[in-house]
Amino acid sequence: MIADNSHLDQTLYEKIQHGHKDFPIQFYIDELYQFKNLKFPLHWHFEPEFFIAQGGPLRAQIGNQILELNPGDGIFVNGNTLHSFEQIHNHDRCKCPNIVFSAEMIAPHSSIIYQKYVWPILANSNLPYFVLYNNIPWHKEILNQLSSIFSLLHQYGLKSPFGDYPDIDLRVENVEEDCFEMQVQRILNQIWQSIYKHQELIPKINQTLRDVQHQVRLQKMLTFIHQNYMNEVSLQDISLSANISKSEASRCFHALLNCSPIDYLLQHRVESSKRLLCHTTLNIQDISLECGFNSPSYFIKVFKRKAGMTPREYRAINII
Repeated sequence: MIADNSHLDQTLYEKIQHGHKDFPIQFYIDELYQFKNLKFPLHWHFEPEFFIAQGGPLRAQIGNQILELNPGDGIFVNGNTLHSFEQIHNHDRCKCPNIVFSAEMIAPHSSIIYQKYVWPILANSNLPYFVLYNNIPWHKEILNQLSSIFSLLHQYGLKSPFGDYPDIDLRVENVEEDCFEMQVQRILNQIWQSIYKHQELIPKINQTLRDVQHQVRLQKMLTFIHQNYMNEVSLQDISLSANISKSEASRCFHALLNCSPIDYLLQHRVESSKRLLCHTTLNIQDISLECGFNSPSYFIKVFKRKAGMTPREYRAINII
């Protein structure tokens, strides 16, 4: 998958269509070592996701919770849940297969199957995620079934919107093209049935009202920053956009993004300036003003701290 966050909107929503409307499932291989800081950025989407760790241990952030995944382990991430994945070791080459899919792949919204077996899991506030461990038999069976789905979609499914898939060992042989869509749906239904039958064995994640509030408040503040970064913006302005105190605004950002609101604002200004440096002929002073910096010297100072080089140096090697 792509190694930047241009596919995310101002609330961290992943603004791409996963699969096609008549077959709403998409296979991806995330090459984490190609991402900035070895990390797929925090994001969310309406659809649930299955993600497998390959190539080394990973650190996952689900909401404000941090956990580690060993190679071969997987994770189910429920819909509407903020999450990110990060490669732990610099020398690893993590290529992680995953699928993002509409629950209508299992059954239509109006069906009794959806109402009895699908919606109770999707709507379970104590199930934002659960880990699939390679050494637990029923987990292992699901991991093997996911490998079959990955292989089918890799060979016969809709191609990734981000280009060719990298080479990866999916450990599945002899998958056939005949009725591959039906095979994918059948296996996905088997996986979902197993999850439903084993619900009592899945650890409950007690999301507090505060956890949910942090996500909602963060998204309001991010929207404000993205819409107003070119103007003079203070911490109080950011906090007021979510009707909270400055200290609560800081807690929300640190809990979910591990930075302060002002640091995020400056980073977004720098990222915006990079686009202008590459795609326009505006001078440094004009770019600094366009991106909300009150002086060219301050812009250069912040840019160098964030990007490791001056704006002119960045333009020289990235101009299109």
